Amino acid sequence: MNKYTFLLLLTVFSQACSKSKTSSIYKIAGNALGTTYHITYLGEELQDLIEKVDSIVFVVNRSLSTYQQNSLISAFNSNNDTLWQQLSEAIHFDSDMQHFVKMVNLSKMIYKQTSGAFDPSAKLLFDEYVKAKKQNRYMNDSAVRFAMNHKGMHNIQLDPQGFPYKIDSLIQLNFNAIAKGYCVDLVADYLSQRGLTKYMVEVGGEMRIKGKNASGKPWRVGINLPVSDAGPTELFKVLELEDCALATSGNYENFYTVNDQVIGHTLDSRNGSHVITNLKSVSVLHRQCAVADAYATACMVFGLTKSRKLIAEDSTLSAYFIFDTGNGLEGEFVE
Repeated sequence: MNKYTFLLLLTVFSQACSKSKTSSIYKIAGNALGTTYHITYLGEELQDLIEKVDSIVFVVNRSLSTYQQNSLISAFNSNNDTLWQQLSEAIHFDSDMQHFVKMVNLSKMIYKQTSGAFDPSAKLLFDEYVKAKKQNRYMNDSAVRFAMNHKGMHNIQLDPQGFPYKIDSLIQLNFNAIAKGYCVDLVADYLSQRGLTKYMVEVGGEMRIKGKNASGKPWRVGINLPVSDAGPTELFKVLELEDCALATSGNYENFYTVNDQVIGHTLDSRNGSHVITNLKSVSVLHRQCAVADAYATACMVFGLTKSRKLIAEDSTLSAYFIFDTGNGLEGEFVE
């Protein structure tokens, strides 16, 4: 599923104060990957943190952004092998390829584990949805058939050098449903490398937390009420978390209607159809935010019953589900 905007606003509760020279609690914020980021950390102040985060975002965009024409993923999608003949581009190749390979390998693994419910190779299908929404129409049947014939992470392989290549040259990749989580992981890993042991990193609602907050207690993370007209402070559940990552996905916004029929943005790339179930949102927890991000997408495709089973059978995952019973919303934690 391509998450065009973030569906659940996660309000982070901590006892962080404004940045000051006498305080051991610091906060920075900025823009990244078409959304915003917020970082709160305890310890010594990192004077160059904003610049370091910007450099990480730059690397992620150069490797994984389909909106950047000279990114590695854009070159891969267009079968362009001449971009790095330019010296200004060639100097970035090793870094770009390193992150691209990581995303391909992780996506192939989760694609297999979710039986294709998470499938970044279905970009053509996602693109047709975007066109249909803009034109307020149903997806074109022939475009959907074409997309379904040119997808599948098993069609992406690695050559002897470890570089990805396509078995089907028409396949295109879109990592929107995992890239923000991956960016969170890169920033969090950097903070750990700098010696920080207590922090919260959030990019567009996906987050990773280490240690405890300033009060010596777990960080308190609020999950928004999954109703389209809910305000940013209307919370359904507050989770107390430490030493984990969390990613949330939902299916209660970003829909449109055609002939009074609701067209949701969640797509099942296994059959090319829209998915609307009683599962309104899922917040997946894992050690890595990229993994949580991808599984949150898969859960929205599977729906509540199959997602419960998926999470329960994997000891590395847990999740908080919010679903409609027909008589109102209920929440359930599964681990």
